[in-house]
Amino acid sequence: MKVQEVKYIADYTISIKFDDGVSGTIQLNDLVQKGIFKVLQDINQFAKVYTNGYSIAWSNELEIDATKIYSDLTGKNFGEILSPKLTHATN
Repeated sequence: MKVQEVKYIADYTISIKFDDGVSGTIQLNDLVQKGIFKVLQDINQFAKVYTNGYSIAWSNELEIDATKIYSDLTGKNFGEILSPKLTHATN
């Protein structure tokens, strides 16, 4: 699972698209209230969001693992995402 695209929408909302077809929008208002992410309260900084495929980022120091965003969008927990159940074909 890799991030194909991330775009700033408005306020503290981004759209994100994964390589398996999962996509959606997510609001990160709470994120910009915490710790090092407070610098993103400057909407011009927040709008500079990008992806390296495995995270969404604003700089080398400010990034969020894509698995967290994927979990929020799909409602799946980390175990389901990182170790999907294997199935076998039946005849």
